[in-house]
Amino acid sequence: MASVQRIRSPLTGDIAYRAQIRVRGRRSESATFPNKKEAEAWAALIETAIRENRHFPHAAAKRTSFDALCQDYVATVLADARESTRGARTEQLKWWAARFSGKTLAEITPDAVAAGRDALAAETFTRGKEHTDKHGNVIMPKQYKRTGATVNRYLAALSHMFSFAVKERRILDRNPVADIAKKKEARGRTRFLTDAERTALLDACGKSEWQPLYTLVLLAITSGARRGELLTLRWADVDLKAGRALVRETKNGEQRTLPLAGKALETLRELKLQGSARSQYVFPAPNGRDEPAKHIDAYWYAALDAAGISDFHFHDLRHYLPSLTMSGGALRA
Repeated sequence: MASVQRIRSPLTGDIAYRAQIRVRGRRSESATFPNKKEAEAWAALIETAIRENRHFPHAAAKRTSFDALCQDYVATVLADARESTRGARTEQLKWWAARFSGKTLAEITPDAVAAGRDALAAETFTRGKEHTDKHGNVIMPKQYKRTGATVNRYLAALSHMFSFAVKERRILDRNPVADIAKKKEARGRTRFLTDAERTALLDACGKSEWQPLYTLVLLAITSGARRGELLTLRWADVDLKAGRALVRETKNGEQRTLPLAGKALETLRELKLQGSARSQYVFPAPNGRDEPAKHIDAYWYAALDAAGISDFHFHDLRHYLPSLTMSGGALRA
């Protein structure tokens, strides 16, 4: 028999509907949906399939661990992905791996994923590092919660991995992420810095413990390139004489050329002379490895705090290129 239960998340207060099926001689099955109509439709479909002996979850799902699927997915699917995609998705899957480690795929139900979604949304994290201000006061890093858009990206990474398990490995009948609702996302935002804020930010970046931060931010402002595009930039693709750089990894998969001029070109030349050219990457990892920098949030948010700037994201730097072009203004740094 099928039943539908209205449930409220204790963490977020969101309403959902859990459909549960129990047929004599068969194991109980359940799934969670954003509305009652979808829950009832799913319950009717699965109940009919069970009665007609068409619903048999793969035994492999009971033998395969979540950790094993993660390793398989990273080694096969992510190995061929762009560096920016591979880095972001690997970090997102690490969170899910910490939550589901030791469980089999059969245990990762829609209810379990929904609980993980709510825990992820309620979890706090810090940006930046503990530091001391000019008065000697110890400033602790600020606490943040993930936005709905960020939570949905984590869900998307998990969903992509489960789709791989369903379509290519054939160890699951259904993707459990497909049965849960996404979080609401805020509308797009545009935040510009004042001239004084921009000057303060660049000054703070110039004093950063990670020396290339100043050049990275200046390039983001003057080229309109995304953070991931700049961080994966290689010296082999930078022509300092001609004043241009080839971006091979873009969001739409197409290569494009960035113009380099003025202060941005000057600081790139200085960066190369100061030793950055020892790596193949223009912005190598702070730990000294010959790989693109990934974990730079601590330096970025420390610079924002030092400049006294709030409610500003690295992505907002991209807005300056069209603004400066339309106004005919020049960036002074």
